[in-house]
Amino acid sequence: MCANRADLVEDLNRLMAEEAEACLRYFQMRFRLRGPGRVAAEAFFEDALRETLEHADAIAQQIRSLGHIPRLRIDLSLDGGPMRPAEALAEALDVEQQALDAYKEFLPRTASHPTLEKFIHAQIAVETEHVQEILTIAPAGAPLKLVDKPGS
Repeated sequence: MCANRADLVEDLNRLMAEEAEACLRYFQMRFRLRGPGRVAAEAFFEDALRETLEHADAIAQQIRSLGHIPRLRIDLSLDGGPMRPAEALAEALDVEQQALDAYKEFLPRTASHPTLEKFIHAQIAVETEHVQEILTIAPAGAPLKLVDKPGS
C-alpha cells in the first residue's frame, strides 16, 4: 500500500503525539508510585519517559526529512491517586502495546519510502522489546523486582 507524503506526515505526527503523551504519562506515574518496589519502579519510569521522548524526537526528525514541520496535538489531563508499582507497570504495558500496534499498523504505508520503512521496522523492534521487558519484570501477581537490561 503506497501512501502520499502528506498522509505519511499526518500519521507520523500522530505517532509522535502518542510517544510524547506516553512520556507525560510516565512522568506523572513516577510520582504516584507507592509501596514495595517503588524505588525500582521509579527508575523504570525514568528510563521509560526518557526513551519515549527520544522516540518522539526521532519521529519529528523523520517528519522534517520528509520536508514538513512536526505538529504536536495532545489533549491530555492526568490525575489520580497513589498506585502500586504492579498497577503502574500494567498501565505501562498497555501504553507500550498500543505503541507497538500503532507502528505495526503504520508499517505497510511506508512501502514506497525505504528510509522511513527501515525506521518503522526499528521502532517495532524497540517497542516489542519494551513489551517483553515489562512482561519479564512484572509477571502477573508477582512482587515487583526489576532486572537489569542486558549490557547495563
